[in-house]
Amino acid sequence: MSSCRLWLAFASALFCAAGVAAAPAHDVAFWRAIARDHYTPPVNTSAAALSDELVDMLASPDPEQRDDIAYSTLASWIYQQKLLDAAALRPIIGRLLANLTRGIGERDTGTVFGRSFSALVMSVVIARDNADPFLDAAAWRPIETAAFAYLSAEQDLRGYDPATGWMHSAAHTADLLKFLARSRYVDVPGQRRYLEAIAAKLTTASVVFTHGEDERFARAVLSLVARADFDAAQFQAWLQRTKPAVPEHPTAAQLRAAQNWKNLLAKLEVLLSNDAQPSEAAGTARTALRAALKPLF
Repeated sequence: MSSCRLWLAFASALFCAAGVAAAPAHDVAFWRAIARDHYTPPVNTSAAALSDELVDMLASPDPEQRDDIAYSTLASWIYQQKLLDAAALRPIIGRLLANLTRGIGERDTGTVFGRSFSALVMSVVIARDNADPFLDAAAWRPIETAAFAYLSAEQDLRGYDPATGWMHSAAHTADLLKFLARSRYVDVPGQRRYLEAIAAKLTTASVVFTHGEDERFARAVLSLVARADFDAAQFQAWLQRTKPAVPEHPTAAQLRAAQNWKNLLAKLEVLLSNDAQPSEAAGTARTALRAALKPLF
């Protein structure tokens, strides 16, 4: 069994063992008041004491509870204000990783919210670690493994619903990869894994992404290009190796793959072109991208 499958099996068991989440202890008005007070925890409580409730709310079908309250508050406490220290973050990380497997493989169900927004909050955790290191390699590596496993396994690729808001699982996973790709724990050989995983998702997806997912994946690739140890030769080989084939009489899947690939490269080229003072590596990447894009237009 692959490491990704082993991790998915472990995380599923972990989630089941945790049982069903308890009903929220506080109403929406309580959380709105915290938001109005610049996400300051009320007197006689703490961010650590309230964080479990927020993690539960990430699975809510209510966009206010999920986006405006749970995600926004956790992002503030984890990254902007740093109210959650390493000891408080460790159990949160465990819960977020377990959430990535809840209902995995389902399509068009409400379980996608918990998975998708757990990936998004995990991206904030990794951004915190990049800026203020607190994870050792033994704690960081399972997060990377889980991110790749979730990227591959997630089948609910809806972007937005007027009633329930953003689902955006692909974009949120791209955000997680973007920050993981900046980590001190990614080495030169490991860069290839990010490139291959992103290409695999875009070229095997059951949809043509239309809600900005291609740009989010492009930013994940850009994180690799911006590394001091960026492997330009490996990047150029990836561009040639993973280009989808479109025969004279293509299938719908082949056309989807080609369009997603084309959109990724186009967005990445735009991002690189917007850099007024590109590094030598960025210039090399842009030249290779333009060569790969030329026959696609």
